[in-house]
Amino acid sequence: MRAALALAGSFVACLGLASDVVEVSPLTDRVLLIHFDDGYVVHHGKGQKRSDEKVVVDLLDTVAASRAGTYTIVSSDDPAYRTPVAPVGVARKSKGTDFAWFVDKWENGRAVNDRPDHAKEHWIALTLPNPLKEGKRYVVRTGGLAKNGTTWTLRFEARKSRAESVHANLLGYVPEAPVKFAYVYYWTGDVGGLDVKPLVGRTFWLVDQATGKPSFTGKVRWRMDGTAQETFHRSDSPPDGNFLKADVAECDFSSFARPGRYVVAVEGVGCSFPFRIHPDVYREAFRTVARGLYHNRSGIALTKPYTEFERPAPHNPKRTPGFAGKLVYTTSRSIDWNAENGGKERLEAGIKGPLDAWGWYQDAGDWDSYETHLRVAQELLIAYEIAPRNFRDGELNIPESGNGVPDILDEAAWLPRFCHRLRHELLAKKYGTGGIGLRVCGDDFGGDGEGVPSYLDVNRTWIVSGEDPASTYRYAGVAAQLAMALKIAKARDPEGVDWAREARESYAWARANTLPGDDPKVRVHRRYASAALFRLTGEQTYEDRFAADASDVTPTTKLVGDEAYGAFVFALGGGASETAKRFRAAVLHTARESGIVTPSKRALRWGGDFSFPMLVGQQTTPLVLDVAVGFALARKDDPDLARRLLGALYTTCDYFLGTNALNTTWVTGLGPRHPVHVFHLDAWYNGKGKPHPGVIPYGPWLKNRDQGVGPWDADWPNRTLYPPIDAWPGNERWYENRCAPMTNEFTIHQNTGPAAAIFGLLCAPGPG
Repeated sequence: MRAALALAGSFVACLGLASDVVEVSPLTDRVLLIHFDDGYVVHHGKGQKRSDEKVVVDLLDTVAASRAGTYTIVSSDDPAYRTPVAPVGVARKSKGTDFAWFVDKWENGRAVNDRPDHAKEHWIALTLPNPLKEGKRYVVRTGGLAKNGTTWTLRFEARKSRAESVHANLLGYVPEAPVKFAYVYYWTGDVGGLDVKPLVGRTFWLVDQATGKPSFTGKVRWRMDGTAQETFHRSDSPPDGNFLKADVAECDFSSFARPGRYVVAVEGVGCSFPFRIHPDVYREAFRTVARGLYHNRSGIALTKPYTEFERPAPHNPKRTPGFAGKLVYTTSRSIDWNAENGGKERLEAGIKGPLDAWGWYQDAGDWDSYETHLRVAQELLIAYEIAPRNFRDGELNIPESGNGVPDILDEAAWLPRFCHRLRHELLAKKYGTGGIGLRVCGDDFGGDGEGVPSYLDVNRTWIVSGEDPASTYRYAGVAAQLAMALKIAKARDPEGVDWAREARESYAWARANTLPGDDPKVRVHRRYASAALFRLTGEQTYEDRFAADASDVTPTTKLVGDEAYGAFVFALGGGASETAKRFRAAVLHTARESGIVTPSKRALRWGGDFSFPMLVGQQTTPLVLDVAVGFALARKDDPDLARRLLGALYTTCDYFLGTNALNTTWVTGLGPRHPVHVFHLDAWYNGKGKPHPGVIPYGPWLKNRDQGVGPWDADWPNRTLYPPIDAWPGNERWYENRCAPMTNEFTIHQNTGPAAAIFGLLCAPGPG
């Protein structure tokens, strides 16, 4: 991650050979790490053009930085360094970490920039001739490499000297978690992974930050080789399918449960970032990410006291100046489209008239609504059903807080409420007959323009797609789930919506309006809606329809994607029928695969679908709802399996909250190190200079061919790398290139919703 630097200077690129030293720290007692930063980008803001961006850099002399003779280490209290000594080896890795979005010219159809278009960071690992000694002070001399200094002082104290090679969950650990691990590893770049074998058997401590004394002592153990295959994919993911390219050792403190603030410190290495051990350590993560959903609500203004990231209401015909009459309904069904957008001619041919509907979710850059966005409600509602005592009214500071309903249910109801408004407006205007369509977009009617936030996107037509059975079945299922959740909460809908009636009527419409050829597109959603309505009503008709649609599911079926939601809802309902037994077995089989088999093959024990490729959040988002549902099913009658699955939920979250190679939480605004430069247009133009908390970017992406379109391309930053891209581990193939949607954008249903659900499930239960 790019270090936050307070730099002054004119908005021009400086071409001198110098850089800034950000930090000098140990990797072990035999390897020092020097972190350099070349500069930063002045990004365009609201009303500006992308070409207005400027780069301010002072470049590191990488040739000199790679020579051992450039550096000396000296110490007044370690005899081995009484006389200045040069390192015996130098390793380097460098990459662009801040990118400007402009193209100077095109040559042979490819983007070319003549001026600097990015700022780099560099990590130089110096191998020492003699080990550093505990408690001794050392001076590292870097000659003329850095413009902010020439000498850097380091006191080597394993219990106080933070080391990038020690990785822990940056938020912390739950006292009763069945497993708790920190790890020791580091990829140094052109020399490969740090040799951690000599560390095995050394002592590690949990050091209490209040007293400075160890509260727990253990021994470092070997975990996994840096060539182990950690994914099904071996060619389009990193070479050999390994995400770290470094041997890994582990520190196991599973038996320790005393609340406090600690670091993991390793003898002869250094320590981790501080973290907490606390029963409710996941509350901050849940609250931050769930509020990320609030910040991506469309149709309402974001205002104080709910946020400091204020913004007028976007895409609301009644509230957004200039948007009246711009949202129209078309009978063209999105399930008939051959692409993401329907085509202007087709859409216009079906236009019925304007709508006053509002209140979907928007993503980062296109502000559209998709049928798949209902996954947010599906996953939050499943999380609530599994652990209702974990959630409270008022904890998210959203406009609905204090209405007597847990805030997670208010957020889960946001998109269903849009569906409700839309369905009834279509009926009132006689545009529709009782269904809905959930594709809302303006892409076929022009672009949004440069420097334009969502609430100023008023110069084009936006369409709402025609009512279709897939969207309507999905809404029926969510409405039934919401009715069930309110029943569990012993609460009424604050707006008086009869969700059970909505579910029944929507289901009936979808069943009556499934056209010839629709069935393959709607079956999985009908299965989900049937399961949810059976759970709510107990009516055999719904179970029979569910069983018919799910006849292909066996006890060893691996449930993925949308097909899993009906299975999860049905299995959580219990029951002793043969169908219930079959689906319980299938869910548990899927949970074992994701939560036991997959973590066993990965050094850092994170779970998920082993065959899921490295894209759309595979390296940033805990995609383990199947493990959570399996845990819920097993906890009553198979405590050993439940314990193992719960452990996988914790170690998976550890990976995304800090044990990863970048020592980062993959959530903006959360923890001591997190992403800053994400693809989110409203965040670029909010006047704050940073995005709102709660954004989880797509993150590292599998390598493709650079398309030559400039910074927009996910592979554009690969040219900034040293060593070349094929040498880099997958978990480090991310750059804060906010211009690239493929890596730095997000969606609420692929990233925000799943993470909010899992973090919420790991919060501490309240009384009751």
